[in-house]
Amino acid sequence: MNTILHNILFGVHMSGNWVDAELRNWSRWANAGPTPHPRLPGSFLGSWVIPDGAWADEEKPIPIHEENAKRVQAVFDSAITIERKVLQAEYLSPWQYARFSGGVSAAVRRINELDPSIKISVTGYETVLASIKRRVERIFS
Repeated sequence: MNTILHNILFGVHMSGNWVDAELRNWSRWANAGPTPHPRLPGSFLGSWVIPDGAWADEEKPIPIHEENAKRVQAVFDSAITIERKVLQAEYLSPWQYARFSGGVSAAVRRINELDPSIKISVTGYETVLASIKRRVERIFS
């Protein structure tokens, strides 16, 4: 499917960041677990699942497009360690890297703390993220 058609079908506006939307879709897919129910990763609730009827119409989670997520997973599977760490901090488990609470600089500090063999700066993080986004863009072109 070409990118423009994909964006129209899945409601991603051309002026918006559709690559980021695909990465967020992949993150939802990766964190959804083996059942169709949304999981609460990193939550004190652990593996508790939210029943389908628990959501108000305006609060329902964004649907997951599994085929697109699998295409992004192929990028993750072929990524080197530092690229995987950046994807984890930015999309898969930002709560573990303090990404939400402390921004990119906190995520960079956490990556460096978790793996002493990795030394990345904020600029390096942003460069790696931009490179990954270009690869994701190419798989949909």
